Amino acid sequence: MPFSSSRVNSGALSLTSIGHQFYRKRWRFATITLLTIAALGASLAVAQARRGRPDQPPPESKKKAKEKGPRALAVVELPADGKGQPRLIPIAILVDGRFWDASIYLADPRPMALEPGNVYEVERSGKPVGFFTVSEARQAQDRWTALGNWQLITEKPPAPAKSAKPRPIEDDDRPVLHRRVSTAAEPETPSTSSSSSAPSSQSSPASAPQPPAADDPNRPVLRRGNPKPQPEIEEPPAETSPAGSPPKAASPAATAKPGEVLAAISDASGPEPRPYVYAWAPDEQPKLTKAISDIATAEVARYVKSTPALRFGPAAAFDSVAVRAFDLDYSNSPAVVLTARIRAVPLAASRARAGKPAQPAPDFFFYVTVVGQPDLYGQMRKLFSSVTDSAHLDAFPRLELIDAVDAEGKGRGDLLFRASSGDTSSYQLYHVGPDSLRKLFDSAGAD
Repeated sequence: MPFSSSRVNSGALSLTSIGHQFYRKRWRFATITLLTIAALGASLAVAQARRGRPDQPPPESKKKAKEKGPRALAVVELPADGKGQPRLIPIAILVDGRFWDASIYLADPRPMALEPGNVYEVERSGKPVGFFTVSEARQAQDRWTALGNWQLITEKPPAPAKSAKPRPIEDDDRPVLHRRVSTAAEPETPSTSSSSSAPSSQSSPASAPQPPAADDPNRPVLRRGNPKPQPEIEEPPAETSPAGSPPKAASPAATAKPGEVLAAISDASGPEPRPYVYAWAPDEQPKLTKAISDIATAEVARYVKSTPALRFGPAAAFDSVAVRAFDLDYSNSPAVVLTARIRAVPLAASRARAGKPAQPAPDFFFYVTVVGQPDLYGQMRKLFSSVTDSAHLDAFPRLELIDAVDAEGKGRGDLLFRASSGDTSSYQLYHVGPDSLRKLFDSAGAD
């Protein structure tokens, strides 16, 4: 049957419409494919920009935003005879929210915390007492210390030498630990007062001055100019007796007594120091002191009861007591710290191994440290306790409170203790929480 023209025309139109649809579909497919490739390319470009090239460091702005610190924590020991040189013991360095051992951090060969020229602000309960400028690092028996210029805040800073020139800085991104720059130029050798003269040339090789490390643009430095003089600040006494009334306030120069141990901070951009001493209400000190003493007595009794090997017990009263109160977060809720010791006396014959009780040595003591805080009703709550005795110092060190110090640079105080284990000592830093103490750092390496 012959095809009609109308059928042929309709067939042609059908083929034409099919072709148009086919090309439209191909065009749509190509468009979608191109858009997908473009989107993938943009995503890869953004991801590459965020990551940065493998052979290049991240952008400076983001690198600086992430870096926090460093902030160095140390203690300054004043000579017991009042004639020798003060020395500085590095404890910890805070970098990006993590504490590192300052005695080994970036040691090349000496640790970064003891670079000559580093300035530490020495504080008592958050109030500035003076400045310690490192001049020489020493190592003896795997322990680093530093000698330097000890300057009270009531003294004028020494005038910089005329030949002093600023030390070129090759890398502006290196962390700096210090505060309070008073001069644009930095002395190459820190000046010292008459009371802190240079060490003798006959010192042992282990404690001899070390040459400065070679310039390394990637090595952080802790260096700043001479500290500025500060106005005289009044400070309450460090220790108070439970039964006695507190004496009058004294100036920082008076509190910097021979043999004293003070906390020190070095930070270029940290917050300004704030006082943490709690101001007792008229009837508050005797009440809270008695409450914390009762807790300490109960903790010592519990320790003796839980240690069957002990042949001695505690006496009826503490031999010495030191009570200090701090307002660490400015909440007007004091953290009360008691440190005390109590003499040992013979136990009853029923607990002693022999029929006759053994007599303790004259230097045998029980040591107790308690941290408490009053609740809303004024009742003392125990947050932390540590009890030991003279025979177990190697296993359970004696905790001695150094001071409250802003080690984290957050504008609030933490508690710094010295842990004494016979002939050795270490340092422990604690954050005071609402219900307990949390250990932030232990220089002995314990968890």
